Amino acid sequence: MIISIIGLFSHMAQPSIAFVEINTPMKNQQVPLGTILNISGTSEDNKLSKCKITIVVNNEFPYRETHPIGNFGHGDYSKWSFVLTSEYTKLNLGENKITSKAVCDEYHYTLVKDNSTGKFVKHSSVNVTGVSNSFR
Repeated sequence: MIISIIGLFSHMAQPSIAFVEINTPMKNQQVPLGTILNISGTSEDNKLSKCKITIVVNNEFPYRETHPIGNFGHGDYSKWSFVLTSEYTKLNLGENKITSKAVCDEYHYTLVKDNSTGKFVKHSSVNVTGVSNSFR
């Protein structure tokens, strides 16, 4: 009887999914200042879920759109990328915060509704350390 109760609750529990994650750079990675930084990640999005993934670095708003590179082509943010150049902002010496934001038209159990827009959102951040580039 105990086994069946445990089984009942285990299938009811939702797995912990971040929905959107930054894969590179990795958390606490050292990044040479003055270099172009490739930022990439994954999400639970697919071409049909009508999501976009955006990026902000060190709260330099507005958020910037990433490029969907999922297997299903345009609109598939299951894999995404962004190239950070000085045209947008530069990393600072020391700690820098990179935040990705999923904005979706449709509900997913890991997303939170933004009442001001009616969209569903989720954030994920990594901190990286800007270091002096002694090879320049």
